[in-house]
Amino acid sequence: MTYGQSQSSYSRLPSAIVEAVMKRDLDYFIGERAEHLAIVYLTSSQDLVVERMKADYGLDMLVTILRDKLPTGRVFGVHIKGRDKAFKDIQQEASLVLSDQEKKYFQDLPFPVCVLFFTMDDDRGYYRWLKYPSESNQSLHTLENNQWRSLDQEQVSQIIAEVNAWYNRKHQSAA
Repeated sequence: MTYGQSQSSYSRLPSAIVEAVMKRDLDYFIGERAEHLAIVYLTSSQDLVVERMKADYGLDMLVTILRDKLPTGRVFGVHIKGRDKAFKDIQQEASLVLSDQEKKYFQDLPFPVCVLFFTMDDDRGYYRWLKYPSESNQSLHTLENNQWRSLDQEQVSQIIAEVNAWYNRKHQSAA
């Protein structure tokens, strides 16, 4: 079934199969739209280049920070989630459940990783860190319980500043 096809085309199929196909199509649509919203939000800054990952290991995008329109070698990862309805209280409603395989994968990444969560009925974005650039040293901390924050152009700039500050500390300690 292609997206937008009427259910009547499948009236001879058991309703459970039709519902499963429609849910799969809705989940696919939400995932694709969430990725496109992530690109729109992140590229609102001319200091970022976004690359979609081809393999699905949990990291959906790799974002490169630019300086004077040139790549700096500073990157951070993005994991994307989406849902159809807006949140009444994102802190209570948005779960971040990672499989053991995803936890291991993210744990071994050598750069910061954030989660972007988008709602389809109002196109709002939220973010939180999976691997947070520590303010005190060059290490990365895995944060399970940090708060979701609204994502807007100001917060995208804040993400860039936090990632840049982490790389600066990392380079200073290596010198």
